[in-house]
Amino acid sequence: MTDTPPEVRASEEPSEAVAARAEAWTGELVAGAYAPMARPAIRAALERHLALLSALLTAHEFRPDEAAPVGEWLVTARFTGQTSLQRSIEVLGTALPALVGAPAERVTAVLAAVAAGYANAVRRQIFAEQEKVRTALMLTLEQTRRELHDSEARFRQVFSSTSVGIAIFDLDGAVVEANPALVRMLGHTGHTGDDGHTGDDGHAGHDGHAEDDAENPGLDPEKLFEPGDLVALRSAWESGDSARIEQQFAGPVGDPMWTNVALSVVRDADGQPKYRVAVFEDVTEQRVLRDYLRHQALHDVLTGLPNRQSFLPRLEQALNRPGSITLCYLDVDSVAIVNDGIGYEAGDELLKVVAQRLTAVFAGEDATVARIGGDEFVVLIEDSADTPSISALAEAIDTELSEPVYLSGHGVGVSAGMGFVRTSATGLDAMSLLRQAHSTLRRAESGGKGQWGIYDAGQDARDRTRLALIATMPGALENGEIAIDYRPVAAPDPATPHPATPHTHSATPQPATPHPVTPHTAVTARLRWDEPEFGVVDHEECLDFADTLGLSDQLGAWLLEEACAFAAAEELPVIVRLSADQSRDPDLSAVVAEALRTSGLAPQHLWLSLHSGCLAGCQEVVEDNLTTLADMGVRRLLHSFTGGLRELALVQRQALHGVEVDAPPDEPIARTALATVIPLLRSIGTLVISEVPGADLTVRR
Repeated sequence: MTDTPPEVRASEEPSEAVAARAEAWTGELVAGAYAPMARPAIRAALERHLALLSALLTAHEFRPDEAAPVGEWLVTARFTGQTSLQRSIEVLGTALPALVGAPAERVTAVLAAVAAGYANAVRRQIFAEQEKVRTALMLTLEQTRRELHDSEARFRQVFSSTSVGIAIFDLDGAVVEANPALVRMLGHTGHTGDDGHTGDDGHAGHDGHAEDDAENPGLDPEKLFEPGDLVALRSAWESGDSARIEQQFAGPVGDPMWTNVALSVVRDADGQPKYRVAVFEDVTEQRVLRDYLRHQALHDVLTGLPNRQSFLPRLEQALNRPGSITLCYLDVDSVAIVNDGIGYEAGDELLKVVAQRLTAVFAGEDATVARIGGDEFVVLIEDSADTPSISALAEAIDTELSEPVYLSGHGVGVSAGMGFVRTSATGLDAMSLLRQAHSTLRRAESGGKGQWGIYDAGQDARDRTRLALIATMPGALENGEIAIDYRPVAAPDPATPHPATPHTHSATPQPATPHPVTPHTAVTARLRWDEPEFGVVDHEECLDFADTLGLSDQLGAWLLEEACAFAAAEELPVIVRLSADQSRDPDLSAVVAEALRTSGLAPQHLWLSLHSGCLAGCQEVVEDNLTTLADMGVRRLLHSFTGGLRELALVQRQALHGVEVDAPPDEPIARTALATVIPLLRSIGTLVISEVPGADLTVRR
């Protein structure tokens, strides 16, 4: 199924949910600002924007930047009130997840794009207004000597009524005039003249400075601006006659205020510089929003720790510095259990506690703790002479996390698997080092929960070779590189001795096997993958690779289809060995039924051998499959049989047709035990297929 392009979906008739959200959005906008548009027109436009944003969130190729025009439209439609952007973000932050159920990171990215589009449009609008003001000022000052009255009137109108702050400086950087907007912006409380500007006796001429700064505090740069602010402005002027900068000033109560400042030079009639003009626009709200969104993009929302995007650059920097570093990759074991057993709120709280405890463990180190996945954390330590050994670090983490966490009245135990890499090599790739730590973690977890391990380059190379081979299996299957060998299954060579009957207290004679065997009873279908680089991959490895990769359904269906077709053509029973995942697949019977239907093979000629290794965790599903297969008339076997009590009970309970017995270890006790089990199996009418002595059938090479 292909994704509909966002522009197509955006044009479709809006749903009732979209219409309701658009109406709510319309109400918020109309309440916060006036726009020369009818309310139905506003609502219709917002419906289209909601549809566009919903389409972007659900698109296969996620392009959040395409949401920027929504923010630009708000400015174009004149919804630029003090709360217009804030209310829009609040409405969208609630509406979009409800409409499409998109992941939080997608919603955040789209909201950021809307805010960025709004900020950029406002900035362009501001710059355009500033440019108009600057042009008006320059024209007015150039005409001062010729048309002083008219130019002064025009200048005063712009200077006094504009919402942006304006300051005029002489060439030495002293303030000549400041308009009321700038005075309010900076929180100045000095004398303001009747005409609305600050200056000498309420008016400062353009030919000189105020004579008495004490009486006219508005003209004193030290009082209107902080010294450091003046230094920044003068430095910007030194780079040329005009410049645009973003500068922080002290606000009315001393709080930081961010402004966009447009700097220019006013020249006299002879073309010589006479004044410097600075136009200030308060962009604190946009700056705070931008910083907030940047923080959200680089930090985990739940724990506040750096996320993957923030952590990788820090790791790169550490790798490019001399010295040793230690990287620890952690996987918290019990999060899924807490989520399913107590609730997701408890799981979130558990992750917060883990983040706090990890931060506390490494408080004395030059370390960075980050959350890079659902229950996965990483710790980067820039080693010092006092940095503990890896075993000590693992013990410290385990000790800190082992203290129970009380969630909803329950004391929850916490453990974590850990993979450590310590290296002093510079210039390594950050992603490669992260992969090494992760693969070390996975090897440690193969030994159980709460285990830790240290990176082993040799083992990692072997694992990567195997994983690389597994990764190419889908292509090999599609390209026909995996073949099926059919090996005859027949009675063993009569010269092969049977195992000695072990001594028992019972002298009950062993009955003859109820399954007549002929010299060529059946064939067994075995997979073979001739991989040019890695060599031959046998049947069991193919099954294991398919289970690891999640390819067992596709591979198993193909194997059954081909094997049944071959058996129908040859009029011979065929043994098909399934993987563990296939054996516990609830849809196994449907796959078997389809293979029998398409091939025309009689059900009793399909000998389906399930994996005994999946009995420990999924015995109920396996038994359901065995029962259904029996009802279908399929012969059922169990392979990788080791003679365990659970296996023996299943063989008798399900009256299985046969078992495929693995070769026992070389120790005498193992061989003696197997020699005892084989007669027991034969006594209940079960065929034994194996290369060990005493088997009813064996697979010929």
